[in-house]
Amino acid sequence: MPITIEHTKENLCAAHIYAICASAGVLLGHAHVHDYGVDGSCNTVVHRGKRRVVSGFPLDFQAKSTVDWEINENHVVYDLESKTYNDIVSRSAAETTLMLVLLCLPKNSADWHSVTADFTTLRNCCFYHTFKGTPVDNEKSTKRVKIPIAQLLTPDSLIQLLEAEKSRREKQAA
Repeated sequence: MPITIEHTKENLCAAHIYAICASAGVLLGHAHVHDYGVDGSCNTVVHRGKRRVVSGFPLDFQAKSTVDWEINENHVVYDLESKTYNDIVSRSAAETTLMLVLLCLPKNSADWHSVTADFTTLRNCCFYHTFKGTPVDNEKSTKRVKIPIAQLLTPDSLIQLLEAEKSRREKQAA
């Protein structure tokens, strides 16, 4: 018996994130065994003396994958669960940033992944976004979000996000 479609989508999202982190040379860490609103974290590795160690400036993420998305006016439009939206906007400035990573899958599941002797294809891509705002009251509803299509999660954008997180945290400590 195969796994559920939802678990398949989650695994494909994880595969995208793994590939992006690997290409960026970024350490990918997972959240705890229990789900408390964070699916993982990304972190750079730095040299301290003769050792490579985790930098101490992680970037947390909540990963979602869906076929229920659209492009409208240069934005990915998606109905995010209110509880997830609230988890993201409820973080204080002193906390590690929590970003949404959204894998936008093709409608047809046969198009999600393909393998040949020459290449492996994962479709489509992940977008990232952090939200500022007020938590919504009804946690059983959804919150329509618009993510600029320029916020494509790539190895380069991930490195830039990690640098920005480090800079933000260092400014707070100064």
